[in-house]
Amino acid sequence: MITLKPTFRYWLLTNLAWLVILSLLFLIVIFWELPFLLRMLSGCLFIVVVFGVSWNYLVLYNITYIIETEQIIIKHGVFHRVTDYLEMYRIYDYQKTQNLFEIAFGLMNVVLITRDAGHPQVVFRGITNSDDVIPVIRERVETEKQRKRIVEFNNPII
Repeated sequence: MITLKPTFRYWLLTNLAWLVILSLLFLIVIFWELPFLLRMLSGCLFIVVVFGVSWNYLVLYNITYIIETEQIIIKHGVFHRVTDYLEMYRIYDYQKTQNLFEIAFGLMNVVLITRDAGHPQVVFRGITNSDDVIPVIRERVETEKQRKRIVEFNNPII
């Protein structure tokens, strides 16, 4: 069993713009002599941004990807926990995606393309790039397909 979670670096990367805005709002509220109404507006905006960034952290912190031999379990949710199950034999393609910032931070996203109607794509977001997840998943998918004697027929587009 392999357990993965999005990293703190991923949260930092996805919220970098908001953190800069938060810092600027803090400086404006504290150091500038503004009229009362503008200070109150800036303070309210500061509180809203703090709430949004904190909520995003809670959502990301409560995501867990569990890779077992027969299935992948995805747990997510803050106030309403949801557990999704994906059978290994339903996975038929894999992708590793990274943008420029994710490369710099040593992060990656793994996209699993499945034959599951409820989850045609499953994305593991913000996991460490050093995790060799795709070869492990691929091996377990092939083992499960052989064990269940599943044969795939692909029709070429004519």
